[in-house]
Amino acid sequence: MKSFSTFVTLLLFLLIIAGATANLQELCKQATSSSPIVTYDFCIKSLQPIRGSNEVDAKGLVGITINLSLDNLVSIINMLSDLQSKTTNQTVLDALNACSDGINKGTTELKVTQYLVSHGYIQESLTSVRVAEKSSDVCDSAFNQRGIQSPVHDAMHDPVLLCNLVDLIIQLLV
Repeated sequence: MKSFSTFVTLLLFLLIIAGATANLQELCKQATSSSPIVTYDFCIKSLQPIRGSNEVDAKGLVGITINLSLDNLVSIINMLSDLQSKTTNQTVLDALNACSDGINKGTTELKVTQYLVSHGYIQESLTSVRVAEKSSDVCDSAFNQRGIQSPVHDAMHDPVLLCNLVDLIIQLLV
């Protein structure tokens, strides 16, 4: 009898996990279905490894995705800070500073987005996340205007896609 109850408990646990995973898969499918930029595979590969992502609803997934994007952007800010400390060229330093300012604004807007979503201001949160999505453009412009190749252009790829993904998941909440 004990082995039967253990079996039933294990079966229920597996069904709960399967349902939660299907929830993440369904949210990724819904969010990315209309996007020419963010793919279902990117959504799953980015979010599935994160603890808790399989157990949350769309609102919770917004928070997880924002935190992941913030982590990526902080790494880029650290990279820029390191480059700033190593350069003596004023043109490069100006570009690095402008890029850093743009990314800092992006992180601030993501935090605002997180606050707005958590307090039920879903429509307003779309404005903030869309400003954050532009931080890569601001950064690239800072370098392009000075005729310099951006040293963080490639590193900005995932954070930009994650910001786009936040936008897409928020649209599911509207």
